[in-house]
Amino acid sequence: MTPNSAARKVILHLIYRLDTGGLERVMINCINSLQNSSIRHVVVSLTNAGTFANNLPPDVEVFCLEKKPGADLSIHLKLFKIFRTQKVNVLHTYNIATIEYHPIARLAGVKTCIHAEHGRDINDPTGANRKYKILRRLMSPFIDHFVAVSRDLKEWLINDVGIPEPKCKLVYNGINTDKFRPQSHTNQHLRFIHVARLAEIKDQKTLLQAISLLCQKDLPPFILYIIGDGPLRLTLEQQAVDLKIPNSVLCFKGDCPNVEQLLPAADVFVLSSLAEGIPMSILEAMACSLPVIATKVGGIPEIIGDNGLLVPSRNPQELADAMEFYILNQDIAKSHGIIGLSNVNHMFSEKQMVNSYLELYLSR
Repeated sequence: MTPNSAARKVILHLIYRLDTGGLERVMINCINSLQNSSIRHVVVSLTNAGTFANNLPPDVEVFCLEKKPGADLSIHLKLFKIFRTQKVNVLHTYNIATIEYHPIARLAGVKTCIHAEHGRDINDPTGANRKYKILRRLMSPFIDHFVAVSRDLKEWLINDVGIPEPKCKLVYNGINTDKFRPQSHTNQHLRFIHVARLAEIKDQKTLLQAISLLCQKDLPPFILYIIGDGPLRLTLEQQAVDLKIPNSVLCFKGDCPNVEQLLPAADVFVLSSLAEGIPMSILEAMACSLPVIATKVGGIPEIIGDNGLLVPSRNPQELADAMEFYILNQDIAKSHGIIGLSNVNHMFSEKQMVNSYLELYLSR
């Protein structure tokens, strides 16, 4: 801590893992946009941090607690010490894995506690997990504000979980439209692009099955670029081999730091998730004027209307049909992309998102 930092309001962001992902991008974008003399940010990862942490400003302290799987009571003590030594005023937790630490924050003297729900995880894709609901209700007395990033999540918190409505606030994710913007291009092959962590919740397995179905048809040329990495990378690459998907129509690119350059060079964005809040990847694609094919889960129907196509989750045939529609109707795809760009500029600005969080941070 610097000598002048004591007078600044300290916001501690508690996240399970500081890795490449939409939730992490939201957090880092907010921190980068809220750099001023009255606020100081601290980031704590319960587990570890990858190179994505390099996107944080240099004066933001990052703590990695190396939490063990399952219950790890030592984390409560570590956090208590950080809350006290950093003189934390506001605790901002992200998703279910971090919610249990609000009581220890109160014990350490933290004045404002905020919990944000960015989407459900693979262990609870429908939000029906009774244990998780009970945990949220037990934590509710210690939390001042529950943030939901979609109407779907807000209504679920109120009606299913039982969080008092005055505590729940809707804050849509926002996009930096100076960074993500359209660029004119011409592709010989229609380019589909998928940006996501390679994990079970994103269900790339179904996406590859859809590509396999398309390969069995006589269609104009196309290619799918998969951007991202994760625990299922080797499994998915083997699945592509087993399905006999040729390299000419599928390319695993891994993690790419320049997504804002890759998206405008594509033609259609596709997402096959089993659960979502409001995906940053979709908003970024819309800001680049891409039409979107996505599964009808979570908050996605709130942002995909006449700017894309919705399909059921875990349904390779429906997903393949939607992709085929854009392959055969590229003028319609372009018109859907233009509508999506207009929607992003209208409803999902980064400035609006940041101001909403700032209001919560300064509420006490």
